[in-house]
Amino acid sequence: MHTNRTPVAVLSMLAAAALLAACEKKTTTVTDTPSTTTSSTTTTVTPSPTASGAMTSTKDAMSSAASATAGAMTKAGDAVADAAITGKVKTALLADTDVKGLKIDVDTKDNVVTLNGTADTQAHADKAVTIAKGIDGVKSVSSNLTIKP
Repeated sequence: MHTNRTPVAVLSMLAAAALLAACEKKTTTVTDTPSTTTSSTTTTVTPSPTASGAMTSTKDAMSSAASATAGAMTKAGDAVADAAITGKVKTALLADTDVKGLKIDVDTKDNVVTLNGTADTQAHADKAVTIAKGIDGVKSVSSNLTIKP
């Protein structure tokens, strides 16, 4: 089962950012300037060891979520590229008068095209493979075409 973890990752990053903002080191300077006296007060707040540990854990979780998101985006991009190749190959097969494009199924995975279905002659099956190989982005073509006159 595939679950969409993007909302959880975004919520985790927002919570982490809020935690980091609340735990960061802050310095406040107050200057009073009556007519003859000047005084300055500086207050420094350092995060506790627990807060520091939480900040480190949050940073690690954010980094992990970012990596997972990048990986998912790469997979989505690959799927879109494969779908585009499938569409181009199918269109080219349908446009050819010799190849019966309606009898040929086209599948693409990782830029490798697989042709399934039937062709009237071996020459038509070979032509379908040649057409598929001629499409930009195709690494290779696997033919599972059978000859049925």
